[in-house]
Amino acid sequence: MKLILFYIILLFFLLGGIGIYFAVKKQDPKERKKNWLKYFTYFIIIIFLYGCICFAEKIFPWVCLSIALAGLLEINYLQKNIPQKGTVFYSILFVYMLVSIGFYFFGSLSQPILLYTLFTVCTFDAFSQISGQLLGKNKICPQLSPNKTYEGLFGGLFMAICTCLIVGKILDFSIFTTLILGFSICLFSFAGDLSASWVKRKYGVKDFSSILPGHGGFLDRFDSFIASGAFVYLINLFFNIR
Repeated sequence: MKLILFYIILLFFLLGGIGIYFAVKKQDPKERKKNWLKYFTYFIIIIFLYGCICFAEKIFPWVCLSIALAGLLEINYLQKNIPQKGTVFYSILFVYMLVSIGFYFFGSLSQPILLYTLFTVCTFDAFSQISGQLLGKNKICPQLSPNKTYEGLFGGLFMAICTCLIVGKILDFSIFTTLILGFSICLFSFAGDLSASWVKRKYGVKDFSSILPGHGGFLDRFDSFIASGAFVYLINLFFNIR
């Protein structure tokens, strides 16, 4: 099972690489280099997360905690350097802390749920961006997140649902669970991304930091995963998926 899922990761990154090749052909060299750097950094991140879930499951909650804490430091850093009104900052902090607690406990769920969530979020994120670069014309909310388009959203959603069906079958999920949970994860992934964009607009910055090559900060990369992970933990708490 683990080997098959690893092959799926490699296949999707191959498809993603082909998509990026065509998407960046007309870009200037600097922007093209940034996109490829982002691609290879993402590959390393996904392999690391996949390895932790499959072979070091006990430390994965601490990986989740580390990601959440890194995001918290980035928010505090922004507030320190670009102060906002206390009500705005404390509201952001309160919501982020609640979601982060859910994300930390998400790291303790069963291996199948962790793998299913990882595959869904990563496929949705990656192919939303690639679809948007290749086909995107109609912007969803240009003032909040100018690069997000309906074409990107539906392209990412289509690929994510296809992935859910394949991975759900391998992990022995029911069709109902596969489709409902997969679609919901995509929605929360998108909501997490938009929420992070809203925070960045409040502080007037493009990225939370520059620590991850091509991506920006931890919250720029993991905003979707944090939000969807917290959602999956909450759903599992009430409905006991697996």
